[in-house]
Amino acid sequence: MKNAFRLASHEWRMVLRDPRFLLPFAVVPFFLVTLHGVILWLSPGDGPQHWMLTRSFLSMLSLMGAAMAIPLGADAFAGEKERQSWETLLCLPMARREIFFGKVIGVFPFPLMVGWTAQILTLILSNTEGGLSFAAPAEWMSPLFLTPSLSLFLSALTVLISLRCDTVRSAAQITGLFLLFLYPALGVSAHFLLDSPGSAAQVFFALTGGAAVCFFLAARRFKVF
Repeated sequence: MKNAFRLASHEWRMVLRDPRFLLPFAVVPFFLVTLHGVILWLSPGDGPQHWMLTRSFLSMLSLMGAAMAIPLGADAFAGEKERQSWETLLCLPMARREIFFGKVIGVFPFPLMVGWTAQILTLILSNTEGGLSFAAPAEWMSPLFLTPSLSLFLSALTVLISLRCDTVRSAAQITGLFLLFLYPALGVSAHFLLDSPGSAAQVFFALTGGAAVCFFLAARRFKVF
């Protein structure tokens, strides 16, 4: 796995070297954090009302952060085909499983870091206005656990679609269609997710299971085994 992490670190450097690629996907979550702070500052509501607002933003930030996996995952393999470097990738002195895991690891940290950072800033702002004191621990912990689950699922799904597409645009657009189902599903289930630990656990297991299936199919497509 040492070579896989070397390849992943190369992917991370490529992303960090191009702020024009990274910033647009980080702007929206942090715009929501700023908007949340402004609303809290202007709102005359009390602590419980502030917390109701905060937990809505936490749910949105889970999906906004995880959505960053789409452009990164779309470029992971379809980008190699589009740049005509697919054969070069396969000729690296590495096992196929190391190449595969290196590409996957290169995607996952960014949506996770963006989502968690935005959520932690949101919780800090809520705490300064007294809203967090009205929340049970499960209410603010559930969105924090939702972010890695969503990030893992979208990373796996995008990598699978990227392997089946020849261009980054087509891979990103096809994966983006799944957000049309995730947005309303998250909106409908957010209330139950935050109030019921059992429901939250079911969502986490469903997303993790979906990610495992996507990774398995992607590994077969890449002929890891």
